[in-house]
Amino acid sequence: MTKTVVVTGGNAGIGFASARDMVRRGWRVIITGRDEGKLRAAANEIGNAEIRVADFASLADVRGLAAALNAEPRIDVLVNNIGVALSSRQVSRDGIEMMLQVNHLAPFLLTTLLLDKLKASAPARIVNVSSRFHRTAREFGFDDFQFARSYSVAKAYSRTKLYNVLFTRELARRLAGTGVTANALHPGMIRTEIGKGGDMRGIAGLVWPLLQRLRGEPPEAGARVVMHVAAAPELEGVTGKYFSTSLRETAPTAMAQDDAAAKRLWEMSEKLVGL
Repeated sequence: MTKTVVVTGGNAGIGFASARDMVRRGWRVIITGRDEGKLRAAANEIGNAEIRVADFASLADVRGLAAALNAEPRIDVLVNNIGVALSSRQVSRDGIEMMLQVNHLAPFLLTTLLLDKLKASAPARIVNVSSRFHRTAREFGFDDFQFARSYSVAKAYSRTKLYNVLFTRELARRLAGTGVTANALHPGMIRTEIGKGGDMRGIAGLVWPLLQRLRGEPPEAGARVVMHVAAAPELEGVTGKYFSTSLRETAPTAMAQDDAAAKRLWEMSEKLVGL
């Protein structure tokens, strides 16, 4: 049976490299993104990939994407890959801080709306692309969830990446016994489009590209971690874990293992996205 895989942000970077690897394995691959032209170009380069257009800065778009994907016969793997890094605080058309929405709330909403389809397709896997930068988060930030009082790109990025791991933990708990697993990962320092196109300015706009040039690896290195979590036979049934570039389970921070925080995050996220 051919696997059907959904990769968000599949037109560039880690998502593109992962989707290309999946197509080479003979899987049916659906990539998502906000720019139809870029998606079509990526799909042509990947070969046999299908596209679904959705802007994660719009919760209505995410709901529309979920409705389209729920019409599929099955979904075997969902890769929540899309992410942004923004120097200045921005607000989405939903009135939500942009990094919180794109990096956490939109994947949260998409995943929860696809849970019945994933359960019906079991064994299925949910793969959440986080980052080792979750380790730099100093607080959960639930009292300033949308960074209204204090914002920096470093704070918003680290905290939303922490939310990715906490979401994975609570998701795995809720999915216990369903045949659907959920795991998070750090793909490594990868040369991607994140932070480009004017998204990062000032010191961050100088430092981030320099770090990518000096220490960044090609997207294929990040895709290697994604593919391991998405496909490794030895991970069948493994859930609620965090993997890194060693391809081995790695302990995230103590904050990322806080079950009470994971539950609170879930409840706050439900309220914000209107579930």
